[in-house]
Amino acid sequence: MNPDLTSPNAMPTCSRPALPSARRVMPGMMLAMTLALAGLLAACERTPPAAPGAVPVRLESVGSRAPAAAISLPGVVAARTESQLGLRVGGRLASRPVDRGATVRQGDILATLDPIPLQLAVQAAEAQLAQARSALEQARSDVTRNRQLVARGAIARADFERMETAAATAAAQSRAAASQLERARTDLGDATLRAPHDGVVTAAWAEPGQVIAAGAPVVSLAYAGELEIQADLPEHLVASISPGAAAQVALLEQPAQQFPASVREVSPAADTTTRTFRVRLTVPGLDQAARLGMSATVTLPRQATGDTPAWTLPLSALLQQDGQTSVWVLPPESSRLELRPVTVGRLGADDFTVTAGLAAGERVVTAGVHRLDAQLEVKPWDGRLP
Repeated sequence: MNPDLTSPNAMPTCSRPALPSARRVMPGMMLAMTLALAGLLAACERTPPAAPGAVPVRLESVGSRAPAAAISLPGVVAARTESQLGLRVGGRLASRPVDRGATVRQGDILATLDPIPLQLAVQAAEAQLAQARSALEQARSDVTRNRQLVARGAIARADFERMETAAATAAAQSRAAASQLERARTDLGDATLRAPHDGVVTAAWAEPGQVIAAGAPVVSLAYAGELEIQADLPEHLVASISPGAAAQVALLEQPAQQFPASVREVSPAADTTTRTFRVRLTVPGLDQAARLGMSATVTLPRQATGDTPAWTLPLSALLQQDGQTSVWVLPPESSRLELRPVTVGRLGADDFTVTAGLAAGERVVTAGVHRLDAQLEVKPWDGRLP
């Protein structure tokens, strides 16, 4: 007999609810996990990145490098006296028996012109002189013959005076013709260029067959005798060197041997192409050890000029952008860099000098300057690798 659950006296009974099947639960759980993971990833993307730590930079204090006490320049052995030689007359160059490097003695032939035009000029001058002398003899003969006639009144005094004037004119023309002949003969002699001194031909400026003007250079001759050293000084160092300054010279093939030298001359004007100033040094005893054209190293002392000091920094500290030269400066008690425009004086292979824009003691970044910016937080590098 089944109880009547609708009756008020009926006692309630507890029943376990039916569990859903696994086939209905799995899709719901996977959906919930997917939504939770997506929310977590979205939250991670919204999290701001952590601020990076201060970047270590290598620093150097301005003024920590002492300025160079000496200046080293490349030089070359040259003759103290060297000149360009040319012919005093113009014409076609017939021969030039010497080439660059030839050693010549005084009187040796260096070049000759085609002599035919000059020989013809001599012949014409000789003929003109002969004609002038003949006219002079005739005029003098007329004066001698008519002097007695005018004394006896056989001819008029005016006619005789005209004869005397003609004789004087003929004499002047004869002298002019003689001078012309002497000039033509001199020109013929000047058609040959001879060495005025012993020396070495250092350059040839004209070739056979070329028509040259009077005075145009044909060869350059370095006179035998005292040698010197020539070097080119950059314009920013001209004020540091003066004539009479002591120097040291070493030949490239004998670097261990030092020759004492002195500055003989500093060119007053810069070369229009290189913008450098030629320095000429006297080197006693160089004649026996060197030959023309040898390379040398010149060491010159740097003299105080009273100008604004130039600070020396490594080349790695220089930043060149948009035609402006700058360096990164780290101010005291700061972790932010300052880009400082500077004026560069000398630019060397490993370093450079600053003539304006920096003060002694300021800290300058000397490495990695192209990877820095003013917003970057930095700290002095302690020398340890990470």
